[in-house]
Amino acid sequence: MSEDRTKRGIRDLVLSMAVVGIFVAFLFVVVWRPAPEPVKVVDPTLQLEAARAQAAYDVLAPVGLSGDWKSTSARFEANEDGSTTWFLGYVTPDGRYVALAQTDGPEAEFVQAQTLEGSPDGQRDIDGRVWRQYVSGDQRSLVSTQDGTTTVVTGTVSYDELAGFLGRLRS
Repeated sequence: MSEDRTKRGIRDLVLSMAVVGIFVAFLFVVVWRPAPEPVKVVDPTLQLEAARAQAAYDVLAPVGLSGDWKSTSARFEANEDGSTTWFLGYVTPDGRYVALAQTDGPEAEFVQAQTLEGSPDGQRDIDGRVWRQYVSGDQRSLVSTQDGTTTVVTGTVSYDELAGFLGRLRS
């Protein structure tokens, strides 16, 4: 009789494992999703053309970046106060982030938002223009206001790399 119990116990164990296995397989099929592409690349051309046609300031964009730079965001927005904002973001070849933002709106609020409420960190002269440096965590920013337009170049790169990016900007 104990042999029957043992056979029945093993059979029940195998059936229980099969039921659990089917349930786990079902969950895997229902829940599993392929990982999304880590960087969504966008073409900023249309937004850049619109910004240059409508903005009251010289809209900047980099020229001569290698194909390893990935444009991840581009937008041109009209603000409630009548000003406009241009934003262009990139992932660098080594996976860090660099962005350009410009506005002809109020400077203080814009700088605070774009620098992630960064703290002043000195200044530097780049091509005869003074740029204020801000730091917030691992983000550094270069900020300059000229002729009513505030330009912020920001990212998770060094100030020197931001200055190199600035050197590629053209209107």
